[in-house]
Amino acid sequence: MDALRGSGLLQSRAEWDARNSELASTINELLRASMVCETARALDVGCMRGELTDRYGEGLDLKWYGIDPDLGDEHRSPSGAILRHGFAHQLDFPAEHFDCIVFANVYEHIPPQLRGVTLRDLYRVLAPGGVLVGQIPNPYFPIESHSRLPFLGYLPRSWQRRYWRLSPTGWDFDKAHFFSVTIANLTRTAEVAGFRTMVIRNFNYSLAAIPASLRWAATLHAGTGVLPWAWQFVYRKP
Repeated sequence: MDALRGSGLLQSRAEWDARNSELASTINELLRASMVCETARALDVGCMRGELTDRYGEGLDLKWYGIDPDLGDEHRSPSGAILRHGFAHQLDFPAEHFDCIVFANVYEHIPPQLRGVTLRDLYRVLAPGGVLVGQIPNPYFPIESHSRLPFLGYLPRSWQRRYWRLSPTGWDFDKAHFFSVTIANLTRTAEVAGFRTMVIRNFNYSLAAIPASLRWAATLHAGTGVLPWAWQFVYRKP
């Protein structure tokens, strides 16, 4: 099934490209505003094939690395980032190795029992003054962003599994490892790990990233000023 076929609740490829462009540019903006360069190294957690890794780092004089559990052999992104198989709770890097870590749309895929250890390991590999920058989708947004199903995030997990069968994306519920979690939970977990909260801001994609059939609803929703699509954040290691 083509999850980018551009009909109903599914984005087209052009809308998906707009989404990625907006995500990458805003994360790059947060990095520029918050990062202090000491090690000249950066890490993208959940990098996939590295397409966004390269865009996060545009104009920044950093050597980039990426990890993703779905990667096999080590390879390089088009712009030279070193991409490896790996997990956020078991980072194969020395302590104080990076100036910044991008953690965008990853936390909601981490099982509850691994959230604390994940944030502690991210803290470990950041240099003093380093920043953890990223985004977390709002599970209570009217259209849940992974399944494209209305109000899925409000349901108990056992009910989510059943409802997910109606997802038009074709993605498997268990493989997605999606959990309903908010910026409040992430912030508490980050602060317990030792981070200081620097920035939390609401984030909504533009209409160019919204399926055409839903743009009228997105326009109405934007006027309310509530329930953002996602939150973006910066946490700093003291």
